[in-house]
Amino acid sequence: MTEPLVRAIEAALFAAEAPLEPSELVELLGGAGRGDVNRALAVLVEDYRDRGIHLVERGGRWHFETSPDLAHLLRREREQQRRLSRAATEVLA
Repeated sequence: MTEPLVRAIEAALFAAEAPLEPSELVELLGGAGRGDVNRALAVLVEDYRDRGIHLVERGGRWHFETSPDLAHLLRREREQQRRLSRAATEVLA
């Protein structure tokens, strides 16, 4: 496994519209073996462990996500106004 492979996987995951499976990374990077991709993913997980974003695997697919301890900074709460149904308005009346 080489530094260029780690960088290529990092770039691919960052630019991907959806989480990627290791097999998709192998296909995308052409020439990288499955074992090399898995080792590169392990390197990236460790590199991002103490940062504001983490590399995580869910359901066999890999993606970047906000570190759990910082997620509250990015959460926006929106107040939604809902109209009551006619029946609900009659009950309240």
